[in-house]
Amino acid sequence: MIAQINFMSTTKFTYAAEFVASIDRVISQERLSRYLAATKGDIGEALELYEYNIAISEALFGFLHGLEVAVRNSIHYTLRRDLGTPTWYDGGVALPCSTTGEALSLTAVMDDMVTEAKAKLPPTALPGKVIAELTFGFWPNTLTKRFHSTLWLPSLHKAFPHATAPRSIIHLRLEVIRRLRNRIAHHEPILTSHNEVYTGFKDQPYIALSSILECLEWVSKDAALWLKARSRYQWAEELLLAVSKKGVTL
Repeated sequence: MIAQINFMSTTKFTYAAEFVASIDRVISQERLSRYLAATKGDIGEALELYEYNIAISEALFGFLHGLEVAVRNSIHYTLRRDLGTPTWYDGGVALPCSTTGEALSLTAVMDDMVTEAKAKLPPTALPGKVIAELTFGFWPNTLTKRFHSTLWLPSLHKAFPHATAPRSIIHLRLEVIRRLRNRIAHHEPILTSHNEVYTGFKDQPYIALSSILECLEWVSKDAALWLKARSRYQWAEELLLAVSKKGVTL
């Protein structure tokens, strides 16, 4: 197991008076407000919960990195093979399943994402570089209802070989995970006291870690086992459990 630096020590940390006095300037009362509310104004306990939020964000980010890479590569691999070109994302490629010669047409938003990705790269960049440059948001878009008959039924379901869930559920799961990833990247709170993390997504505000793991299992059970063991996923589980036992409400 990769060594994990765990600053959530069982030893009670004493916050210097000077640090506490500077909190409004360096952290802000607004940022601590949810933790202060949960601890009835106890600044020490609030800071501890704030630290737990940092820790759970750190613990999950590496796992989400692996999940995103696996999802995008599986989708790319499948479409590259089935559509017969590694640059399928440029659109215009004939859809083998079509009886009318229909060509793949991405949405305007997806086209913009491809354009922006290419703009960051030299003109000679290989398709793999373009795929790596595309934002996470591009990939849930390939699973929307718009592409159900043109991509999902004939091809894209093969990118999730272990999924029994329908396309709509896989799409939602990826969108929820994307929202969670963005919250972490923008240093927003994700910690809760009920063994789930907060996504901020109105369609599904919370997600269990097991559901995130399941999404990777849909792509590759072996990759899921590998990342669960070699990332900090299990530390994230321990952190959530510890907070759930604190008797606070987040």
